[in-house]
Amino acid sequence: MLRQANSPFELYAKDHVELTMQTMKGRLMVALISLVREKGWNQKQTAEELGVSQPRVSNLMNGQVSKFAVDTLFEMLCKIGFAIDVSYRDHDEESPIKVEIKKAVV
Repeated sequence: MLRQANSPFELYAKDHVELTMQTMKGRLMVALISLVREKGWNQKQTAEELGVSQPRVSNLMNGQVSKFAVDTLFEMLCKIGFAIDVSYRDHDEESPIKVEIKKAVV
């Protein structure tokens, strides 16, 4: 019987840690791609704004998740006007660590 996957990453992730990381990277990439499209940037403009090469932008736009680290994606978001806020709330047993991505106040 075939196993039903909730995420395409479930099909090849070796364990829950890899699944979590791949899912997070995929979601960050979707956000970045959406923001780039909203701005109407081509790959050359995107590369200039992000401070990366055009082939790197091509990797991003083609969803090549394995070619990116989470910190690289966070840095790209920061370069286009977002701030990453991580907070720890020891009293919250269900969700003690919270990560928020917000528009940066300039």
